[in-house]
Amino acid sequence: MSQKPLLTFSSSKIHIVRHRFAWPLGAVVLASALLSMPTSALAWGTHAHAMIGRVAAQSFPHAMPEFVRTAAAVDEISELGPEEDRLKGSGTSWDADNDPGHYLNLGDNGEVAGVALNALPKSMQAYARALAPSHATPWSVGYLPYSILDGFEQLRTDFAIWRVDDYAMHHAATAPLRAEFAADRNLRQDLTLRDIGVWSHFVEDGSQPLHVTTHFNGWGNYPNPRGYTQAPIHSEFEIDFVDRYLSLAAIRRHMPADHIPAPAKLLSQHDLASLVASYLAGTNAAVTPLYSIAGPSGAGFKHYSAKAVAFTAVQLARGAAELRDLTNLAWQDSLYVKTGYPYRSVRAILQGKVPLTASLLDR
Repeated sequence: MSQKPLLTFSSSKIHIVRHRFAWPLGAVVLASALLSMPTSALAWGTHAHAMIGRVAAQSFPHAMPEFVRTAAAVDEISELGPEEDRLKGSGTSWDADNDPGHYLNLGDNGEVAGVALNALPKSMQAYARALAPSHATPWSVGYLPYSILDGFEQLRTDFAIWRVDDYAMHHAATAPLRAEFAADRNLRQDLTLRDIGVWSHFVEDGSQPLHVTTHFNGWGNYPNPRGYTQAPIHSEFEIDFVDRYLSLAAIRRHMPADHIPAPAKLLSQHDLASLVASYLAGTNAAVTPLYSIAGPSGAGFKHYSAKAVAFTAVQLARGAAELRDLTNLAWQDSLYVKTGYPYRSVRAILQGKVPLTASLLDR
């Protein structure tokens, strides 16, 4: 870990520019500690995150606002995908609070310390209470589902505010008020793109099988009748192998069709949690196939094989499809929320039933 990759973009491909630097002793100690932690502290590499975000953003449906579909927006979403990994090492408090948001130590029984993935509590506070009997915490077993849920809800509000601003900048009674809504809309567009890009990291992590399992870096001290490797394969799979053998074209070839129906009313927290749980369960189902490819020695991702490349492309494509679908769902669901102060229905505002006053800009 002696290089920190930065991204530049052309119209056709991603370029990774590596700047060499020497780590201070404290950073080396921290890196060693992270690698030895009994939790998954790693993630898809920079190249993987950038590719997933690019493929997802390029596939946003035309029903979504134009500002999220421009070439510049695609570049920004793609480049921000690795951001949450770049920020690791920011400090003791930041790392302890945020690093477990990248993974979930899901057991082979579909549970995390006694909490079933298909029955996730509605909030991380409730999740912490549910884990308490096992003496686990969200920070000891991971809380990736809530990173995804929190980001979705924030993005949905971003879109709701944008809808109101976009409408009011054309329909408010006075030119100064229309200008005020227009300025707020421009700011909201910048914030929304940033929020999609940063949040995308967690959706993308959710497609990495080793992020959704207790077997995150070698099979570990668990029943192992098939003799799966105990070698540390995490980084080799998600960074080295991806960087050498995966491409945007390979991901696009495996992109599934949109599978999330448009909502007819505001999605319930139960529905949202079920969507996220289903996504993560699908990723967890790829854990044993991954170990089968890795082989008893763990060398299966050291070199090219058509099977290993196809398997990895499918996982990357699942992340891109989920990011595409959840972002589109946040846009559609934003029609049913409330905004402003006091809260007003977005649909009522867009139907002309609410006066377009400056109070709609109060949050």
